[in-house]
Amino acid sequence: MKRLLLIGLCAAAAAGCKKTEEKEGEAPPPAVEGLPDSEAQLGRQACEAYVAQVCACAPSQPELKGECDMAKARPEAFQMNTRAAQAQGDVDGKDRRAMIANARKIMRSCIEDAAALAKKGCPMAPPPGGEPATPAPGAPAAPAPAPAK
Repeated sequence: MKRLLLIGLCAAAAAGCKKTEEKEGEAPPPAVEGLPDSEAQLGRQACEAYVAQVCACAPSQPELKGECDMAKARPEAFQMNTRAAQAQGDVDGKDRRAMIANARKIMRSCIEDAAALAKKGCPMAPPPGGEPATPAPGAPAAPAPAPAK
């Protein structure tokens, strides 16, 4: 009985050693790129525009006052996730991917919620800085004005 237990333990130890040897011989997982600066800027602008839109509409629609107060945290939450995803140091790929996914989720909610407010009759806020919005890459160009007759 003792002999079988000893053989079982030796076999388990040998199997464990093989697994660590295989892990040591494998190539490290590929590095995860951070959120591109252009995407981070677009997300920041989308969240700031959403805050401006909901807070501008709150006086005429009192049910939006609470949403205005809560929306003010979105740009900061987006920036925090963006900075953490772009940080160097002891962040593994899984954590970095989670932070990027969370930043994109915040950006998406800013865009979708702004569109929902437009359906409720709240005018879209101008982009921060008053600059006209540039179309997204791959988006169809605006139609050219018809020539005067």
